[in-house]
Amino acid sequence: MITLYTHVLSPCAQKVRLVLAEKSLDWTAHPIDSQNKENLEPWYLALNPLGVVSTLVHEDRPIIESSIICEYLEDSFPQPSLRPFSPHARAMMRFWLKHIDIKLHPSCGALQWPLVVRPALLKKNR
Repeated sequence: MITLYTHVLSPCAQKVRLVLAEKSLDWTAHPIDSQNKENLEPWYLALNPLGVVSTLVHEDRPIIESSIICEYLEDSFPQPSLRPFSPHARAMMRFWLKHIDIKLHPSCGALQWPLVVRPALLKKNR
């Protein structure tokens, strides 16, 4: 059984969902309500001490950080393989994963977070 703690707008979770889809794996989504800070509740922090999505639980063990989750899925479910065959191509794959993690994800977060919290902020008394 695979469970992915996810948020629809999270680029990290989207990356993991793509790998799950490409590998045709059966999984269950557990949406996390970031708007109401469900990701900071004690039960979630027990799974993911960083309090971020995504978190994958497989065989009752949590795996955190989207790139690590993608590598874990490739190692655990090697067919179909999503890794290139040649060592150089694998190195380039890891370069682009790192590029996404350190540049794209933070940029998306700066745009995404205001979109996630806006509805809750609009409901607050002024």
